[in-house]
Amino acid sequence: MSAHLPADEADPVNTSPSSGEYQTVRLTLEQGGVALDSTKQERFDVPLFLGLRNGKAVVAWFVHPALSGGRVVWLDEGRLNLTKTSLRGGLYGRTNRHWGDKNVHYFGYTIDAVVGDEESRKPAASAIPERPRETAAGPRPTANVITGTFSVAYLDDAGERINFSGKLSGYILTADQTAADELASGSNWPHYYGDGYRLAGPPSKAKLIDDLSQARPVWKSEAYIPTAYGSAPDNRYPDRAGRSGNGGGSASPVVVDGRVYQFFYRPRGPVGQSTPYIENFIGQPYTDEALLLAKARRLFPQRSYQQDAVLNHFRTQADEVLVCMDAVTGQTLWKTTFPQRGNNYQTHKHRGHFPVALVAGGIVYQPGTTGRLYAVDAATGKLLWEYPDAQPEVHITQQGGIDASAPSPVLINGVVVYAASGQVHGVDAKTGAKRWATQLSHRTSLLPWTSGDKSLVIASDRDHEKKQTFAVALDPADGAIAWRQPVDYLIDYTFPLLAGDLLVGYSLIKENVNPSENDGLAILHAYKITACGLQAAWTTKPLAPIIDTIGMAIDKEHVYVSAASEAFCLKLATGEAAARAENVGGARTQTAFVASGRLFIQPEGRHGSQSFLMLSANPHDFHAFAASRADGALNHQVGAEYQWRPPHTWTTAYANQPIVYPLVDGRLFVRGLDAVYCYDLRKPKAKQSQ
Repeated sequence: MSAHLPADEADPVNTSPSSGEYQTVRLTLEQGGVALDSTKQERFDVPLFLGLRNGKAVVAWFVHPALSGGRVVWLDEGRLNLTKTSLRGGLYGRTNRHWGDKNVHYFGYTIDAVVGDEESRKPAASAIPERPRETAAGPRPTANVITGTFSVAYLDDAGERINFSGKLSGYILTADQTAADELASGSNWPHYYGDGYRLAGPPSKAKLIDDLSQARPVWKSEAYIPTAYGSAPDNRYPDRAGRSGNGGGSASPVVVDGRVYQFFYRPRGPVGQSTPYIENFIGQPYTDEALLLAKARRLFPQRSYQQDAVLNHFRTQADEVLVCMDAVTGQTLWKTTFPQRGNNYQTHKHRGHFPVALVAGGIVYQPGTTGRLYAVDAATGKLLWEYPDAQPEVHITQQGGIDASAPSPVLINGVVVYAASGQVHGVDAKTGAKRWATQLSHRTSLLPWTSGDKSLVIASDRDHEKKQTFAVALDPADGAIAWRQPVDYLIDYTFPLLAGDLLVGYSLIKENVNPSENDGLAILHAYKITACGLQAAWTTKPLAPIIDTIGMAIDKEHVYVSAASEAFCLKLATGEAAARAENVGGARTQTAFVASGRLFIQPEGRHGSQSFLMLSANPHDFHAFAASRADGALNHQVGAEYQWRPPHTWTTAYANQPIVYPLVDGRLFVRGLDAVYCYDLRKPKAKQSQ
């Protein structure tokens, strides 16, 4: 049973700003990696990204496919220190498959390196002005370069040891370099749907690479972000908490004014949730927390935090957390914690919405997991107001779950509108005072529409007995229903989308169904919104077989659709097919988005498999770009040669509202199993002008 607390009983909200210097270091360890999943134990060069707070390593990212995907790399201890002249110490941790019982390795990397070349490390001998350097003398000494050696030891559960050593080189990223990489002003992805409500990125002058495997890793966030549901533990196998960590929900990151905002929850409170599962796990009646701890210690004798994760799986409360990080470096700027207000919903199969922030007017409007809504200052993280409980329904409080019915709030005419507890709520944006609440479906979308002086919030409703979906227009001033009209599209976790006056959704017809290959054929439906109701605009013919759902995104003139094994470009005005691409697509909780003249598809949303396809968003040249280096397992095999598997530890949302991936000014922000990761998709500057 969930035991989240009312605001007046919970601990007060607290904000922790970061302090001290944050630096990032990029190294290459020559032959410094080993293929732990291979009996041959091949060696390879491995790039290493380091984040250091006040000279101490707090983030380590081994950037290689053999140490990513379904493999987790945990940094247990960072005793690596950076000074003006050296980088010395060690990184100690473990790596394992995120669900695997075997192939666990404990590692220690010891680094001994100097900073700067010999001349740059010489102390100033006198105050005599330096003689001007001749051109032939070459470049000045570089104070931020790093050279040295490393040694490494891997130890597996069987006691087998792997030892080797080698050379390393790299550099400290300077302030000038980071300043040059700031996001373009006005380039924002302020809520779940991106720029507008089309799953589209903001306008950008950035020219993108043609091969996603050439994406340049930029940073791993300083903040630890718990895994999303796609690779989270479950009551059926709580021991996996010791391998993947505890689940923290499936919120998507948003990016505004050079900052990334990420929401999650973490377990808190006494052990006691899901007692029947505890008893099944420990094999006896549950009477005391010590019984569960004893089982955890038998499973994970080496690391206390793995034992803690097993206990945390069954805690009855959760703290909700909002982290703000710098979009250029990944460093934490502030973290605001909302104690004891959340549901500790530890599951691998959440089938529902999950709240994603809206950032507008310098304020972050963040729904919680139990019907609350928080408003915090986007610059400082200070809580401005907290909307009281939206009275979670009985099934949430008794069985656990997430009390959210739409992805992101909308802000319209000074009212924040969000959906929870089977209602749509209107809240005063300045004060947090309740304006209204209107009963609607448990699953909806919230889309703001304005024409002239008329504004409406377009939501969804469902008559389950008659199996009929409705579009519902709400007056943002008082929540009154302006009109309610039947529509042919499904109420989906993400759709319909809104492009100007057009509302675009999809339905499924059960034709040519092959249970092992597809669930039917997708049809798109578009309606024109007016102040008085909807007018049917167009309906497509059956497009293609899909598995569970489609991917869909809209730019200025076209709608892009990803089916199970093909993608389509349709004219937005008429629904006519403009182009088609074969051997690409997605399944289940797939995600599609369009930005910088490209269509992106994250094709498979189950079991944590994360990959990306990229197509040209051009109806005259609609095709997929090959990923020349493709490493890592896939759940959706269609178009494998086009799928880029990013070199971090993966996670997804599983069978519910997909995670979206902001692409802003050529930078892609991806939520992984343990952090947010940033990749640069821009063409190198030398090629930018071509």
